[in-house]
Amino acid sequence: MFIVNILKIKSFLLIVSLLLVLSSCVNEVHFSGINENKYQKIYENYKTNVYSKEDIINILGPPMVEEDSNNLWIYRIKKEKGNYTIKKTIYNKTLKLKFKNNILESVEEIISN
Repeated sequence: MFIVNILKIKSFLLIVSLLLVLSSCVNEVHFSGINENKYQKIYENYKTNVYSKEDIINILGPPMVEEDSNNLWIYRIKKEKGNYTIKKTIYNKTLKLKFKNNILESVEEIISN
């Protein structure tokens, strides 16, 4: 009887410690893609400021994809919460920057889950 109680206590402590480890790992936040703060600065000011392709490269870096004779640039932003085994996507954005005559004309944000 005593041995059975000891085994119950050990398995209970093992389960509790495992749950604590997993719950601490779930709180990690992972970002990938471009810096969101720099993108927000461009998104809020592109209608009033003139941004050239060189300015965008200096702020955001080179695009992930260039299309339409180098006049459409595509970037990605992804934010996830969790560890490598348990991840929850908070948001996943595709950003389309359209240029005309080397000047940023429009910014389109596509949110996908």
